[in-house]
Amino acid sequence: MKVVVEDANVLLDLVNGGVLGLWLGVEFKNITTHLVWEEVARTHQRQEVQPFIDSGLLILNEIHPGSWEEISRISNDCGVSISDASVWLIAKSEKAILLTGDSKLRKSAKAVGVEVRGVLWVLDELVVQEKLPPSAAVLALDKMIEDGAFLPPEECRIRRAKWTAN
Repeated sequence: MKVVVEDANVLLDLVNGGVLGLWLGVEFKNITTHLVWEEVARTHQRQEVQPFIDSGLLILNEIHPGSWEEISRISNDCGVSISDASVWLIAKSEKAILLTGDSKLRKSAKAVGVEVRGVLWVLDELVVQEKLPPSAAVLALDKMIEDGAFLPPEECRIRRAKWTAN
């Protein structure tokens, strides 16, 4: 089973698009860290995410005491938050896919060989696996953007055209 590690912006975008439950029901092991959860827990989306943690569909990975120095180094070297550095480290150590929309995090993780994907890839996967009809993917994408997701306009245009053609 493939492992994916989500950062806060991906979790929030999936909640905003109304597809978190569909995504967490796909054949991936989904992990985030307690640091990311603290970010999510400060938002109104907390109640949308908590049931998936309670059911074990979203696993909160503990940060081992010996990892704090490396997380701090990653944060400083890459110019990312401590919580983003924590998912970077987990993705690298688990040989997992890192799901993020943060450009600094994407670049630094890719530089060390971590596979990095974003919300658009998640929507693609949901459509390919027939968990989400293409027309619903367009609506989810539009809702994410309406709620503040920063997604590449050209990639969004391409997907809208593809999904509305189906």
